[in-house]
Amino acid sequence: MQKTGGAPGAPKSKKRDREVGHRRRLALSALLACVVLVGAVSLGALAQSSAPAAETQAPPAGTRAVMPPEASGPVTVETAAPVPPEPTPTPTPTPVPAFDFTQPAPETEPVEDDWFSDAVFIGDSRTDGLRLYSGIRGADFLAYKSLMIFHVVGNDRVDQRAVPLNGVGDKKLVLEWLDGKQYAKVYLMFGINELGYGDDGAFTEAFSRTVDEIRARQPEAVIYIQSLVPLEPEKAHKTNPASWLNNDNVARYNTLLRQVCADKGVVYVDVASALVNDAGILPPEGTTDGIHFTRSWYEKWYAYLKTHTVDPAEYAAGQPVAETEEMSE
Repeated sequence: MQKTGGAPGAPKSKKRDREVGHRRRLALSALLACVVLVGAVSLGALAQSSAPAAETQAPPAGTRAVMPPEASGPVTVETAAPVPPEPTPTPTPTPVPAFDFTQPAPETEPVEDDWFSDAVFIGDSRTDGLRLYSGIRGADFLAYKSLMIFHVVGNDRVDQRAVPLNGVGDKKLVLEWLDGKQYAKVYLMFGINELGYGDDGAFTEAFSRTVDEIRARQPEAVIYIQSLVPLEPEKAHKTNPASWLNNDNVARYNTLLRQVCADKGVVYVDVASALVNDAGILPPEGTTDGIHFTRSWYEKWYAYLKTHTVDPAEYAAGQPVAETEEMSE
């Protein structure tokens, strides 16, 4: 009797299926191994890229690292020495301009009345009229009727003459008064009485010597020589008909005075310009006798002096060099 069983060829089919499954498992294992290997390589590369750029290298074999010794005291921080500031340059002082003694005193802002408190005026009766009628206060006056420049220093024809201080009291020589007190300004006016002396050279020489004598006694003073004021001819002729008393001689003496100022380094004050009229003479209303002035004209004189002063520094800067200094250079 024939045995029944499975389909013919079944044993061979099962064997083949087992072989196929085995091969699939091998392939899957190989694939998994590749995946693991690739992942490991990627992780290593990532680790290397994230490592610090600078690593401390190990000391060579056979050596040991030596640490620097610790500081035994406080740490001193050295700083650069401060740079001293540049010194401020000292400004160069502006030189004082020298006064030009060939020119008369310029017009200036009017000074106060007390500006004349350290001044002395030396002259004849015209100057004494300034003391009496102009309103000036505080100044000293060595002025007297008919006083001449020759009476101040004397010469072989004229002796020195004593005068009172401010018109009263004891009399002394002008230079003796100047020995006893220091002034900041000295004003001179002489010439009307000298017109009759008849010697231009003697007049110039006496004025120059007077400047020298005053400067020796008053070294800090500014010396002013005031111009002669012209006459009013008609009244002057009635007062004194002498031929020498005329305005031509006045003009010539003013020229001599300007030369003394230029040579000696003293200030010429053109008082005449304030007291004459358009014709260049003393107007009738400004004089009592053709020679002396009315009160209002003395006030004009004083007002002119207040607006024609010279700075003492400019005065000093313009002084001529002494002959002894020139010889030593």
